[in-house]
Amino acid sequence: MCLIAGAGFFVIQKNHSRPTNSLPASASISIETSTPEPQALPVLPTYHTVTLESTAPIAELTEKVGKEQVPVVLALNRIDTRHIQVGAVLTVPDSSTDFLTLTPFPTNLPSVNEVPKIIFVSQKIQAFAAYEYGTLVRWGPVSTGKKSTPTASKLYYTNWKGKLITSTIDDGWIMPWYFNLDNQEGISMHQYDLPGYPASHSCVRLAEADAEWMYTWAEQWILDKKTGKKLANGTPTIVFGTYAYSETAPWKLLPTDQNATVVTTEDLEETLAPYLSDIQASVENRIKILNPDSQ
Repeated sequence: MCLIAGAGFFVIQKNHSRPTNSLPASASISIETSTPEPQALPVLPTYHTVTLESTAPIAELTEKVGKEQVPVVLALNRIDTRHIQVGAVLTVPDSSTDFLTLTPFPTNLPSVNEVPKIIFVSQKIQAFAAYEYGTLVRWGPVSTGKKSTPTASKLYYTNWKGKLITSTIDDGWIMPWYFNLDNQEGISMHQYDLPGYPASHSCVRLAEADAEWMYTWAEQWILDKKTGKKLANGTPTIVFGTYAYSETAPWKLLPTDQNATVVTTEDLEETLAPYLSDIQASVENRIKILNPDSQ
């Protein structure tokens, strides 16, 4: 939901040379060689579906998967409790697990090892990933802009934030844990309904727990206290990809295709490449502003 405009506040292999012993011409030596074992690929989780048939779908889901797994299933299906309906077919992990282990994103992204914090939002799989110095620390569901009011895929920075913000477009839009991304267009990240597909007015909707976490974790811009001029950017946030509105949602394909939602390291590297120099410069500038005496 959203528009608001305003001002504010892992193995490095080394080649070791070994001295060659001089052997008589008549001597012979047998050298056994072996082909290195290929590295094992990560074991991807497996999934099945459950169909909710009762008029109390939340209670039925709880009975089928267990109370602790309900939030996992909801997030995996990009929905919240308000959007569980009778007849819903939900993707469910075959075994109980921590949500982070279900990540479709790479757990390490070497090219941002020097970037303190960065956020990626995949419109294709409707999910975000947050990294600290190249290590994935959190991921979760999103709902980006609907077809008529899409979220532009580009580099943003987190600007200013508010615990509860009312939209300047429609005062009926109340947005908890709000973090502005574009101060001119009013695009932001915040908590709001997750119906299982892109439905916002160009903002990035988050689940409540993720929005509150993001509110605390991401950085605000730095402004000059006297002039209001921006001195440094907040946390880089890259929105990328497109959602296939006419096709089955990727997470619904997981029971038959474990790779349906996978975002590879190569995918993120390609997405990052056009923006990396800008991000690096922004990080360096922020460090300089925050630690002027260290220069």
